[in-house]
Amino acid sequence: MGVFDNVDKFDIDSMTPEEHRERQAYVTSKCKCKGCPTYVEGDADIGYCFPLIGTSANIKWEKECICESCDIWKEYALGHTHYCTRCSEVCQVMKTQTNDAP
Repeated sequence: MGVFDNVDKFDIDSMTPEEHRERQAYVTSKCKCKGCPTYVEGDADIGYCFPLIGTSANIKWEKECICESCDIWKEYALGHTHYCTRCSEVCQVMKTQTNDAP
């Protein structure tokens, strides 16, 4: 198994643009971001774990994170948290794998 295998837990590399939009809509409809203590009311995006959404432009301080209690986190077997400030699952995995690579 390669260093970067199993990075794309959402399988976006195999999606058409329409499938990507549908998956993103599914993720944002199920996510718990708006109920998180770190979330800033009125932030434009939620579903920060999903690739290409990006981090929050409004959140400046991390508080208690509820990512691990989210159905999306469980359904896709995600492994990181604080996506709103640290970047998506793919981004965090790439950072971790790159730092751990020989």
